[in-house]
Amino acid sequence: MQEENDVLLRQIKSFAQGLGYMIGKAGGNPGSEIVFPQTDARLLPGQERLEQFLTAKQLPEATRFFFSQRYAMAEKDFMALGAWYFEHLNALSDEALDDANYSRQAVEAGLKQLALIQQEQD
Repeated sequence: MQEENDVLLRQIKSFAQGLGYMIGKAGGNPGSEIVFPQTDARLLPGQERLEQFLTAKQLPEATRFFFSQRYAMAEKDFMALGAWYFEHLNALSDEALDDANYSRQAVEAGLKQLALIQQEQD
């Protein structure tokens, strides 16, 4: 066979066999797991605190906290956090916003303010 004569093909075959053994553990019961990290899985700075505010239904405080973080983090992180935060606010029903002493107009005002910040960056 050609892979017996080609050094590169022998290495690839050896690697594939070793990987197959690790995954299959020779008995069909995998003993190890291959995990591919996801870059989106990391929490943004301040995201955990905003989640606490959202859970406690303290939306005015959450918005004040969010905008107070503008210069405490990188601009791209701030914009990503803003997109995440206002996406969550937008997903809430009008009743849920009222229960948290917040309004749809306040969400829109926050989005406009975030858009102005974005324009300043560009």
